[in-house]
Amino acid sequence: MRRRWISLLALLAMLVVAVACGPGAAPAPGPSEASAAEPAAFSYSDAASEGMSEQALQALADEVQGYFDDGLIVGAELLVVKNRRVVLHETVGWQDRESEAPMERNTLFNIRSMTKPALGTLTQRLIEEGKLALDDPVAKHLPSFDNDKSRDITIEQLLTHRSGLPLTLLTRWPAYDSLLEIADEAGEHGPELTPGSQFQYSDTGSDTLGAVVEAVSGMSLQTLYQEWVLDPVGMDDTVTLIDAEDPRTARICSGYIGARNNWSRYWSPADEPLYPFTMGSQSLYSTPLDYARFLALWMDGGVAGEQRLLSEETVARAMTPVSAMKQLGADADYPTEFPGLDVWYGQMWMLYLDPEAPEGTAPVAFGHGGSDGTAAWVFPERDLMILYFTQSRGGATVIRLEETIDRLLINPGAPGEAVVALPEGWDTYLGTYTGSEGAVRNQEYTVVARDGHLAVDIPEGLVVDLEQAEQEGRWFFSIEPSVQVSFELDAGGNAVAMNLHFPDQTFVLARGEAAPEQELDLAAVEKYVGTYLGDEGEEVKVLIHDGRLALRIPQAAIPLELYAPDEEGMWYFRLNPAAAISFQESEDGTVVSMTTHSPEGEEVLPRLEE
Repeated sequence: MRRRWISLLALLAMLVVAVACGPGAAPAPGPSEASAAEPAAFSYSDAASEGMSEQALQALADEVQGYFDDGLIVGAELLVVKNRRVVLHETVGWQDRESEAPMERNTLFNIRSMTKPALGTLTQRLIEEGKLALDDPVAKHLPSFDNDKSRDITIEQLLTHRSGLPLTLLTRWPAYDSLLEIADEAGEHGPELTPGSQFQYSDTGSDTLGAVVEAVSGMSLQTLYQEWVLDPVGMDDTVTLIDAEDPRTARICSGYIGARNNWSRYWSPADEPLYPFTMGSQSLYSTPLDYARFLALWMDGGVAGEQRLLSEETVARAMTPVSAMKQLGADADYPTEFPGLDVWYGQMWMLYLDPEAPEGTAPVAFGHGGSDGTAAWVFPERDLMILYFTQSRGGATVIRLEETIDRLLINPGAPGEAVVALPEGWDTYLGTYTGSEGAVRNQEYTVVARDGHLAVDIPEGLVVDLEQAEQEGRWFFSIEPSVQVSFELDAGGNAVAMNLHFPDQTFVLARGEAAPEQELDLAAVEKYVGTYLGDEGEEVKVLIHDGRLALRIPQAAIPLELYAPDEEGMWYFRLNPAAAISFQESEDGTVVSMTTHSPEGEEVLPRLEE
């Protein structure tokens, strides 16, 4: 039962649970931003003084504002640093939507996996001190790895996500009392792939590395982050554990999960802390400006201010590409909207490479992202940093923004450059198409023109290029070739529907926008409310949440809302319409069970007596 419920929630992967100023050049910060204490390296400047276009920065800010206006995010903070001077610092949307608290500059975000480069920094320092070696077996430092399954895993494999350990072992939160407990279970569980054989992104591996760092140093990660990274770099707005007495806690934004126009708050600063202890894979809270200081440490070859924290050789090694980065749980390449660049992974860094450059050429850019919607990109040769932080888990605006960054800041087109026209006859395909069944139920897909070819704005907020397939009249998703598109035309040659072809199923989306949802008759569905029992004893509760029928399951931090039932009585999950539930009644109308429907099959959950 546990594995099936996780599969129903593909869009909730990696959720750890029990888990505006005018655009353009940034004005000087107000008194609340402590400008007098701001290091000169990150003081505010105007665009022209730093050789940038104010119009381009304006357009970048407008793009992020559009994400909020279109319901793709709940809120965001955008920072552009050129020549170590802040030339753009904007906010949009809500820090907490329910209380209508606006997003403000220097809000603290849960940066999730952007913690990993900080863990890498600690690891590299221990390597420089001779306390760790890249070829050390983990079993040398953690006895739980001294077994036939895990004995071959090395420190270097943990650093590069080549250990073969699974993405996560966390099916509920908190499930552990310490980082060592996570690592011990990882050692006993063993790798899913042969260690060293291929890239597989692994939070489990990062938390194991964190436990190694604690064991070797004799200090907690919380202390190490503070004393070895935050203090020397000057990151005064980054916290390792939430403390109600810490005044910075009030500046942490609430966390949301969902999709376009369908965001649910899963955590706020008034709730219990998400992390009971400091972790290696995640757990830091930071601001864009604070994290920019950390990025500068690596852009400056390991020097922060006047202090050398890492050697140039260490920095170069960490920035050396090791593996082509892959999507979570798949063999497909990690997507990027930076034209002509591929995403690779080094030692706890995402690296953006020009595949045509000679071997050994430094990456064009480096950075990292976090699964709640935070990201940073550094272009060392341009002395340029862009940081975009949201708290909207499940969206894809991070990748979408890459295209805008490239077009406006990296490779701006020549003034008056002609727009590339679509091939003749393709204009008919442009427009919005809406699904009515299964995984695309009530989902809008908009076909747009981009640089002379077709692209699809998908519900997650990513614009995906279409490339022509060998089969005539078909195109495939550039980031996922197994997904193809075709169109149905009427007698006049006008597109009236779009077909989405998946490997095992095809969905027909009619042209037009989704109809407004009708209000649910809550009195009529009250009979479904209750508790249902899974085959491993999990209690699944059906409840009414914000005027919708919803499920509360052990692995999810929020109630999982459902679409109103279709003609066959199927209630589809709003966050994952590939899955649905139905209810069964006795002859007298009493609800006796609930059935889950997913690509993996069906399962009946009997209703418990109240």
